[in-house]
Amino acid sequence: MCSVIGIYSRNGGDISRVLFEVQSALVHRGHDAFGINVCGSEKKAKELGLLAPLPIGNFGLAHCLLSTTGYGVQPLTSNGISVVHNGQIYNYLDFSKRKGLVSDSEAILDYFSGALKSESMQVAVKKFMEKAVGEYAIGISFKNKLFAFRDPIGQKPLWFGSNDSFTAFASEPSALMKADIPFPLPLKPGHLLEITSKGFKEKNIFSIPQLKKVVPKKTDFNSFKKEFEKTIELQTNGLKKAAVLFSGGVDSSLVAKAVSEKVKDTRLFVAGVKGSEDVVFAKRAAKLLSLKLESVILTKSDVESLLLRSAKRLSFFDEMQLGLAVPVLACSDAIAKAGYRVVFSGQGSDEIFAGYHSYSKAITNGFDAVNEEIWFSLSRMWSRNFYRDDIMLASNALELRLPFVSINFVKESMAIPASEKIISEKDSLRKHPIRKLALAYGIPIEIANRPKKAMQYGSGVQKIVSKLLKGN
Repeated sequence: MCSVIGIYSRNGGDISRVLFEVQSALVHRGHDAFGINVCGSEKKAKELGLLAPLPIGNFGLAHCLLSTTGYGVQPLTSNGISVVHNGQIYNYLDFSKRKGLVSDSEAILDYFSGALKSESMQVAVKKFMEKAVGEYAIGISFKNKLFAFRDPIGQKPLWFGSNDSFTAFASEPSALMKADIPFPLPLKPGHLLEITSKGFKEKNIFSIPQLKKVVPKKTDFNSFKKEFEKTIELQTNGLKKAAVLFSGGVDSSLVAKAVSEKVKDTRLFVAGVKGSEDVVFAKRAAKLLSLKLESVILTKSDVESLLLRSAKRLSFFDEMQLGLAVPVLACSDAIAKAGYRVVFSGQGSDEIFAGYHSYSKAITNGFDAVNEEIWFSLSRMWSRNFYRDDIMLASNALELRLPFVSINFVKESMAIPASEKIISEKDSLRKHPIRKLALAYGIPIEIANRPKKAMQYGSGVQKIVSKLLKGN
């Protein structure tokens, strides 16, 4: 979980101090190494304070590194192009012919160094998005301009904004607020941001509407299963340790089983009040799967403390989102303490495979309505679910990986007819392709067919959060 930052002065003044201040506010996202590039002058260090004295200029990039499978201190620069990157490009070897690559960030630099010799930034970014398999937020400095973009699903956050002195982007809105940008905006998934001294331009390049057009016309179970296996293979490659957010439901159990087959040291984490459904069922499911589980039992005092921390991190007030954030933050603390850096989650399955009760209502208007509801749900996950969990995990320098919303798996999954995901209005299980996939992985039927229950309710946290917010 790295952080990316870019700042451009609107009046020609030096931005080095504020660039460093924003970078300092994001150290929790990555503390393995730090870098800064201002108008082509670059400095890197293993400690933030060692970047001083700072290079001077009117625009620049900065980066905080969390190393998971490689060690590439950023920004990376070549042929007048500088790059900062948060996330993972799993097929990075498809973007560079260079031998001995240390990280996927080097492949990103190689790609744009070549592409921008003959193509516009817009064309180069579109081709990158169409080809890249991964989750990412990327900043680029090129020809006295700054650019930023994020993946089409929006798994990695990126925010931007302006004041009278400068325009900036960063991985978290709170860091921009500290730099006197009062109302940061999220860069939409699949969009390209261009920044100069005159301000910014935002353009849609390759988002959900474009993704819908490249979904295969049909698929079968074997192709679906193979794509999931490939996704897990890519996302676990090079990992020695992995954590999984676990409830004992079909989604987290499938992810846990698949990841554990690739990563020997896989540990499951669940958080909830004593005797809550998630804690009880997670213990039973972990035993059935023969996987290690760490349970975080929360008291009312724990929930109150976690609630305050969650509200501060999220920078917005939403009772349901806070109820969801609390158990994730509790797990985040435990995962970091246990020495893990990469965390897997089953996020996205309910949206893509019609897991929510709302799909039972949509089906009254036909299966086409269900499919449109799925696309709509997927198109807005970035603004709440992904952002919330990213922020909670990033507070402990943890990287989140989401197999179910990997772009190629999404394409394959959306080729499955809605009629195979939910059978009828009275279908209480729903998500049948995922349940079938779980059974194919040898997951016991009592887990594979466990009904859906939201984390905030399964953990027993929501009632406490609601009472605390009402002053009880």
